[in-house]
Amino acid sequence: MNFCSEQAILFKEALDASLASRGLSIPGDAFFLKELNTALMFSKFIATSLIKTPEILMDLLDSKDLYRTYSPGEYIKKTEPILNLPEKAHVLQRFLGTLRLREMVRIAWRDLNGHAALEETMADLSALADACVETAMTVLHEKLCTTHGVPMDPHGDPLKIIVLGMGKLGAGELNFSSDIDLIFAFPREGTIENAVRMPGCEAFFTKLCREFLNIFNSRSTGLPIFRVDTRLRPFGESGPLVMSCEAMEIYYQTQGREWERYALIKARPMAGDLAAGHALLATLKPFVFRRYLDYGTFDAFRDMKARITMQIRDKRWKNNIKLGAGGIREIEFFGQLFQLIRGGVTPRLQEKKILKVLALLAREGFINAATARDLKSAYVFLRTVEHRLQEYDDRQTHDIPGGKSKRHCLALSMGFDSWDGLEKALHRHMDMVHQHFNKLLVSKESKKKNGKAESPFRYLWETINDPQADVKASLVSGYTAPEKVLQSLETLAEHPHTRKLTRTGRRRLNDLIPLVAEIAGEQPQPEITLERLISLIIAIEQRTCYLSLLLENPTAIITLATLATQSPWIISFLSRHPALLDELLDPATLYKPPDRPSLERDLAHRMAAIPPEDFEFQLEELCLFKLTGTLRVAAADISGDYPLMKVSDALTDIAETVLQQVLCIAWQQTRRRYGVPSGIEPAPGATPGFAAVAYGKLGGIELGYKSDLDLVFVHSESRGVTSGGPRSIENMRFYTLLGQRIITMLTMHTPAGTLYKPDMRLRPSGQAGMIVSHIDAFYEYMETQAWTWEHQAIIRARPVAGDPLLWKKFNAIRQQVMEIKRHTPTLRQEIREMRERMKKQRFDALSHGFDIKQGRGGIVDIEFLVQFLTLNHARNHPALIRWTDNIRLIETLEKERILSETQALNLRETYIVLRKALHRLDLKEKTEYRPGTDLTKKTRMVSQLFQRMLYD
Repeated sequence: MNFCSEQAILFKEALDASLASRGLSIPGDAFFLKELNTALMFSKFIATSLIKTPEILMDLLDSKDLYRTYSPGEYIKKTEPILNLPEKAHVLQRFLGTLRLREMVRIAWRDLNGHAALEETMADLSALADACVETAMTVLHEKLCTTHGVPMDPHGDPLKIIVLGMGKLGAGELNFSSDIDLIFAFPREGTIENAVRMPGCEAFFTKLCREFLNIFNSRSTGLPIFRVDTRLRPFGESGPLVMSCEAMEIYYQTQGREWERYALIKARPMAGDLAAGHALLATLKPFVFRRYLDYGTFDAFRDMKARITMQIRDKRWKNNIKLGAGGIREIEFFGQLFQLIRGGVTPRLQEKKILKVLALLAREGFINAATARDLKSAYVFLRTVEHRLQEYDDRQTHDIPGGKSKRHCLALSMGFDSWDGLEKALHRHMDMVHQHFNKLLVSKESKKKNGKAESPFRYLWETINDPQADVKASLVSGYTAPEKVLQSLETLAEHPHTRKLTRTGRRRLNDLIPLVAEIAGEQPQPEITLERLISLIIAIEQRTCYLSLLLENPTAIITLATLATQSPWIISFLSRHPALLDELLDPATLYKPPDRPSLERDLAHRMAAIPPEDFEFQLEELCLFKLTGTLRVAAADISGDYPLMKVSDALTDIAETVLQQVLCIAWQQTRRRYGVPSGIEPAPGATPGFAAVAYGKLGGIELGYKSDLDLVFVHSESRGVTSGGPRSIENMRFYTLLGQRIITMLTMHTPAGTLYKPDMRLRPSGQAGMIVSHIDAFYEYMETQAWTWEHQAIIRARPVAGDPLLWKKFNAIRQQVMEIKRHTPTLRQEIREMRERMKKQRFDALSHGFDIKQGRGGIVDIEFLVQFLTLNHARNHPALIRWTDNIRLIETLEKERILSETQALNLRETYIVLRKALHRLDLKEKTEYRPGTDLTKKTRMVSQLFQRMLYD
């Protein structure tokens, strides 16, 4: 005795017991018992349903429904009892679940016992779904109208929901355990009559659809109805649940994709306002069935075919009768392809049922009769197998079972004596289908076209939000975490920028993404690299010229992936400034930042091409110059071949070159308005009587990627007024306006961003002081009023732009300040107190791990130590006055024997490592830093030296 027969005996015993417990009995004739045995052998679903609820079987026998074909509209009649109940909304789910259970038992019984052909089974399943959806929408609509008001159109007529059945439901070809694909719409915008907490029609119908989905997708009663899938709607899962017909028409006209045309072939109004539903589909017909074709359309169809071909290579579909090679999907694609191509000029092909489509194709001469016969025969066979698989346990499956007993059971249910016979029939049908499928869209160019389309990444991308595709992480190669790849692609696909792309833009994006994914997959951290590249693409994709730039230059994508792997900052940088993507085209220049003379020549060339009066263009070009230089420095930095000192030198050179040009432009603008200060005769291009002095990182030639510019402005005006301009002002006022204009230029927003953030707080009297100080007043302040911390700051100060005569005066003042005779204990105490204040201000940061700048033995400790030693010894060791950067100051302190060789070496090495770490954190957009054992040892030595010098 085989497994099926043993199973049937056990089920029959359980059913008899259940019937007896309820005082029920069934016919004892051989005909009925044979049919019952067949049902119990091949359907665990029938068996468990009847054992649990034997009343279903008695009702089916009494009504004779097991042995008759339903007439049209009979399912909807079976739902009428609920419409007469006063509290129908409360019992709706149980009523429909009970109805479905009864009817699914009937449908499976009739199919397994040969009472219904495939067409009848599919029609019954579809009609049952129609009736359940229609009844639910009717009940829920009535309930919402009572509680929230009635939706009305502008003419005062009530509005109803439109429910479109899609896929197999739309075609009336539903399979036994299928989900139902639905799209919701409403005819037009209107108002809510007697509205109660209901702002408008869209809100009303959205609430209606949500309540509908809650009932259909809930399993609270233990009586499932139909699982509902709404992902075929415009914009997919992220789109609105329901749209007006007008909004839907606009969507398909402007953003509809080829797979959506494919899906809409089978669309059918199946509940709600059927007339409005047919009108909606009529407006969408030109989108689905076009009267013309272009090469892009054929390419899209080839890509769809190639994606199917790519998917079936996955071993998981080897035994899948729907998605495997030669499966149901290939038959449907065969027919629907002809519909999309010919349906606009041959309206008869606008048929929804695939068997009728295949017959029409043969009748119209598009395929030969033998091909139509092959495909129809295979379709009926495979759909029958599909039903037998699903009727066994009411489970949506298309996989041939692996166990011998279940395979034998399946074979018997299909009328074969053994699995071998069924297997041969399956192979015969599916091999034949696959041969016909492979002949579709074959041309001389198809190999070339499909080579691109068959990339697994192209398949993944183009089906990422296609509910009809089976996108699996296992298809991703080259990545250690494929699910993250899918997540990144979904983020891009669902982004508003992507949705708004034109057809041309989307085509370029479709070509670019597979290439980007493949190249990112070759990087050491592929998931991170891809995520960063996707963020860049989101930022630039609406300017499709940048997509074309990358498509035409794959080496630029390789360069971009390399940079992205090392630095998220560079990707953020390029996202904000995509014009710099041009720089990726030539790695020879990208990884080699220009020297100072080259920078000055480049900027002079750029400025010479711009009319002097075009201030906005000048400023934008300055921004691009700065951005280009910064990108090249960063690229060279992360390449590992560019030492820290060169990085800081290069960033400082860029800033000084920009600052000098800003001062020149600001001078010319101020001069055109007010003339020049009296008592001077400026040479062309000169800015007499004014200088910009750099402090901090810029002054110390230690600029970073995110550094502000610490600046102080000085002038040497004499009393008097300006002359030679439309308006005269006091000389001092001229220089003040000049300083303000420089600050404005540095901070003004342009299409290319801003230049720098200037910090003017180091000027005399800080924020309360004048923007521009007279050089004599500056000297007096530094000599008589300045705090010790201001003397510390001047160590790193140096003029970087403006009048060379003022440079000399400032350097002389700096030297005099540094040579002041100081009382060592007092100096030590004041510097120590200043350091303690800084630590208190940074207490929170210092309590969470190591702070590169403020931590013990960190950058600020080294700077304060160097500044203490410099101020304490500069009077007797003038060599210290020459330098403004810490590295050379440390070297000088060693040469002057103020620091030992060991002390200086440790300070220098620690300072370089910490500054390099700061640069890396900037490039990686991180804030937390964990020092290694060796560095911890070095910072401890720095801290000990700092303690000994300033505290002991």
